[in-house]
Amino acid sequence: MTIVETKIKSLYPTLAKSEQKAADYCLKHRDDIFNFPLSELAKRSGTSEGAWMRFFKSLDYSGLKEFKKELYTEVKDGGENKTPPKIVFKEVEEYTSIQSIADNIFATSVQAIQTTYRLFDEGSFNDAVTRIVEANQINIYAVGTSTIAAGDLFCKFQKLSYHVTYNTDTHMSIMTASQMNEKDVAIIISDNGRSPEIVELCNLVRSKGAEIIAITKLGNTPLSQMAKDVLFTTSPEIDKKSGVTSSRFAQLALVDILYTAVANRDYDNIKGYLQASYDAFKSRNK
Repeated sequence: MTIVETKIKSLYPTLAKSEQKAADYCLKHRDDIFNFPLSELAKRSGTSEGAWMRFFKSLDYSGLKEFKKELYTEVKDGGENKTPPKIVFKEVEEYTSIQSIADNIFATSVQAIQTTYRLFDEGSFNDAVTRIVEANQINIYAVGTSTIAAGDLFCKFQKLSYHVTYNTDTHMSIMTASQMNEKDVAIIISDNGRSPEIVELCNLVRSKGAEIIAITKLGNTPLSQMAKDVLFTTSPEIDKKSGVTSSRFAQLALVDILYTAVANRDYDNIKGYLQASYDAFKSRNK
């Protein structure tokens, strides 16, 4: 599957019904994109040219020409995952063995990393690193399972002796956000990017003039729309009832990339702190 098709599947639930018809046609008849004009695609898919144009814009393409160009480049360059891990979506009670559970969880975890890697945008990361290095204060926010990645990033930035805050209490998060200014940056980690707590924090951070760096699943969400820089993840879900998801693996991978890139960019200033941390823990292990 190409990254273009991955985008379509990730954004599909947020599309209008008329745009979903265009999406369905793209996924089922990919070759037709190269063979027919927009008017014919609209006719064959049972929707309008306007719906197709809105569909392209939802994917951040200006129109059929740009969409076709990127899709062709991926297909031509072999940008498809020809042997994706086999994933069988089941409810938690439907598994018949521990091996089948392991197979599915390993497969979704691997696919989450692979597809997120293919979404990697160096430009967005470069801008995010610049904002973090130049910020007076870094506030990290997350709710639910995203707090795992948020806590990890907090510890990493503390190692660099950055001015960084993070806590899991909503009231404390609101308080720290209310004290931000235009010289600060908020890193908000949220899989769905639309929970009430996240939207409230986004609005508060923006009202204080601070910029937002988002780590969130690909899609048009309040978080991705309000963030200055968006580092996208994408992952298959296993079981909504049990809460087993692979999104946190993708988030942790992006956290590691972000931390390493920041340390690399600011190495002359933080190398002493890295050495001090290393020495402190080394002495404990003697």
